[in-house]
This record gives sequence, C-alpha cells and structure tokens, in this order.
Amino acid sequence: MGIRTLQFGEPFYTIKAIHGEEQYKINNKSIVINLGEQKIRVKDSALAFQKSTIVRNAAIKDVQRALVIEDYEKNSNNSEWVNEIKRQWRLMYDMTQQERHKGIRLWRSVKEKVDNIELNLCYISANVETGLHKQHSSNFMEVHTQVLGYGKMQKFEENDVNTLYQEVILAPGFTHERFYNEDNVYPWHQYQSISDAIYMPIEIAI
Repeated sequence: MGIRTLQFGEPFYTIKAIHGEEQYKINNKSIVINLGEQKIRVKDSALAFQKSTIVRNAAIKDVQRALVIEDYEKNSNNSEWVNEIKRQWRLMYDMTQQERHKGIRLWRSVKEKVDNIELNLCYISANVETGLHKQHSSNFMEVHTQVLGYGKMQKFEENDVNTLYQEVILAPGFTHERFYNEDNVYPWHQYQSISDAIYMPIEIAI
C-alpha cells in the first residue's frame, strides 16, 4: 500500500505508482492507467485492467494498482524540453542492438520495475516504424499507452508490411487493447508514429 514517485520519467514526467489506496486526488490533467484486476472508480465510471483515461479535478477510488502521469501536457509545446529528452535518453538501437531498431529516430528512457511490471518511455519522431516483431526477449503481457502526440499499433499476417490487417490509432491518454491471446501469443506487430510522439510500453511479467 502507498504512493511512490517513479524515477524513469524524471525530470520530464512525474509518474506515481499507486497501491492499495481508497482514493487519490488528481488536480491537473493526468493520465491514469489501471494495472490492477479491480476496477478503478472515476466519478460515475469504472476503469478496467490495462485501460487508461484522462482525469482532472477528481479523485480516483478503489485503487488496487495504478500509474498516474501527472500534468502530462505541461511541456508538450516546449522544443527545448524535447531536445533535452534526446540528450538524456539513448537511441533504442544503442540499447537493444536489434536490427529492427537500427537507424530509426527512437529514443528510450531507462527501465524501471514495479513489482512484476517493467516500464519505460519512448520518444519517437514522426512517421517512424519501429519494426515488425512477434517474439519478445522475455515472457510478458504488453500494452502501450500514448502520452504525447499520435501513433498507431499495427497487426500483420506475416513478417511483411504488405500483410497489414489492422491498425489501432493512439491518442494521448489511450491504451490499446491487448494484442496477445490467452496463450500469450502475439501476431506480427509494430508501433508506428503519426506525429512526434511519446509512448509508454507496459510489460507485465507472467
């Protein structure tokens, strides 16, 4: 139980991990992501597991486990802020050495683990594809939450961009439906940016 400020978003975002709280008051517009099986109440609505919403001037209630990205818009039009992100975060390829990340304009924060969940933030330039993939380096359930700008998650029949069969558009505050099935098997998929964007991969270990 408790409230903890996470470090992976600092100094660019203040991100709180909320555990076992009856309620948590939110003032400025913030993104709330439910990472607990119990639904979170927001006034007259309920937020299910792996779903997110934007909250302002309200208390979220019955919080089993959640993330809150506080005042997420505060630097959205600050170009120097973006340049500082690029200086402090590392290019994805330098961190992963995966061929699909080679040469693309994608930067990643450090990772932070909260219980069985690993979190990081990614900054990506407009119109960049992160590369088709199906397997992950470890066994986890993954979704992505959009924080800044716009992007899309894409599904493919094969390891071929011409076999695209579904796109899910991501706007700030939105977390897409899970792509994995009950056996934790993923289709070929990728994130593609529409504008300059920041998104948060959420990896829940099984």
